[in-house]
Amino acid sequence: MNRTDSKQSLMKGAMILSIGVLVSRIIGMLYRIPIRNILGDEGQSLYGVAYSIYVVILTLTAMAIPGALSKLIAERRAAGAYKEAQRVFRLSMMYSLGFALIMSIGLWLGADFISDTFYKSQDVALPIRALAPTIIVATSLGVFRGYFQGRGDMTPTASSQIIEQIFNVIFSVVLASYFMQTTHKNLVWGATGSALGTGIGAVAGFIVLIFLFIKKRPQDKMELEQSREYTYQSNGMILKQILSMMIPVIISASIFSFMTSIDQSMISSILPKNIEYLRNNNLLGVVPVIDAPIYSTASIVNQLSGQLSFQYMTFMNIPVSLILQLGLASVPAIAAGMAAGQVEDVRKKTKMIFKVGMLIAAPSAIAFMVFAKPILTLVVGDSSGSELLSAGAIAILAIAIAQLSAGILQGISKQSIPTINALIACGIKIIINLIALSNPKLNIYGFVHSTTICYVIYSILNMYYLQKYLKLKMNWKKILIKPTFCAAIMGLLSLAIYKGLLLLGIPMKLTILIVMPIAVVIYFIVGVGTHTIVKEDLSSIPGGRKLISLLKL
Repeated sequence: MNRTDSKQSLMKGAMILSIGVLVSRIIGMLYRIPIRNILGDEGQSLYGVAYSIYVVILTLTAMAIPGALSKLIAERRAAGAYKEAQRVFRLSMMYSLGFALIMSIGLWLGADFISDTFYKSQDVALPIRALAPTIIVATSLGVFRGYFQGRGDMTPTASSQIIEQIFNVIFSVVLASYFMQTTHKNLVWGATGSALGTGIGAVAGFIVLIFLFIKKRPQDKMELEQSREYTYQSNGMILKQILSMMIPVIISASIFSFMTSIDQSMISSILPKNIEYLRNNNLLGVVPVIDAPIYSTASIVNQLSGQLSFQYMTFMNIPVSLILQLGLASVPAIAAGMAAGQVEDVRKKTKMIFKVGMLIAAPSAIAFMVFAKPILTLVVGDSSGSELLSAGAIAILAIAIAQLSAGILQGISKQSIPTINALIACGIKIIINLIALSNPKLNIYGFVHSTTICYVIYSILNMYYLQKYLKLKMNWKKILIKPTFCAAIMGLLSLAIYKGLLLLGIPMKLTILIVMPIAVVIYFIVGVGTHTIVKEDLSSIPGGRKLISLLKL
């Protein structure tokens, strides 16, 4: 495979993963409308708190598996050692399921303690218990996805994500509505119904992967017959290698998941005092809650927590998740390149990955900064949380750099470095949280700004070590500054068109639907005109050559 084909293969895999994530995210966003109507901000907050605990546990059991396993399988398959690749898969499944079972039981039994100790309420315990069994299923999903990604096949991951989200949406809405009706609008039971829908979605995704795994069996048998010898490793040695790949990634991901839980805990314990201060000084107008003075302090805190957990994080995660797929797709490709000694090819792929990532991140950040209010109004039904989304959108750039650099460091077997950097960045975030909370006027915005600073620090540290170990020279003008400039031009022109259409009396929702595709076209034209988007960028993506021919580049 030549370098151009190699790049196209990498980008095709990333695009397949991105499509899967994009579709599932869109479905997830659309379901926020009925679920918010059913549960309200307070009910969403209960589910959000329980889900953040679930994510912490899932990080330990599953989130590191796809990247780590795909790397180990890709290395063995690159050497033709198909039997060893299968062996790694089986051992990963055995270890992961055993650990997931222990953690699931622990979460079930410890739900009351977690709810009481960290959130000063028993309201979160039942939704936590509803999510506990899902850990086992979600962990199995992670192992299967890592297996397929290591084979260079991203379609099973994408298709299972879509099916998982569809079933999640249907059953979350149905069960939340059912429990709210049968328990006289008890928010705890409503949040529990939504949590059960998450589990049913995971089961549906698991069934899809089992079907695709069985479908691959004939091909597996043919490969096993042609398998080459590989340096012998005992089960213990393989398990040790798996763990050496997974543990740093798990710790790194756990740090950020735990950081989310710390944020929620700080919101529950410290923010009420700030809200009381603002109330006593007639300053509740600085709080991004409509008609804040008519609500109790507890209700305001729950609404702010709901905005942070859902409107802010949900929308931020759309471009972030797309870029993350590029990082995930790069791990086996980078690992295979390093195993073959093709360091220069790895450097070129690394630069391409960052360029494509920034071409996605920059317009996403500007779009949310400029159009947060109409986008939320269109998708969710009102603009609650738009101030948070607009204030924190710039973080998308830092998160993109951090995620991509962490994925590539994992691909070159330097996975412990992002872990140390994550610990440093999150430690600084806690300090910034405390400083921000000392100023009541910042209220929930303090958490948004501390997140941005955290990822800026994390990305700088990761890039320092990535450039050091790969002896890499990054052209930041080409990779970051020019895409951001093009995105800024897009934002200014799109905003002018948006305001012009509003002056003509066109409704806001219809206006933003008209402006969004126009903004994409503007960004592309400005990108090509300033040579930010070049022939090489387009040729590395599926269908890019046809686009080059059409545009006569």
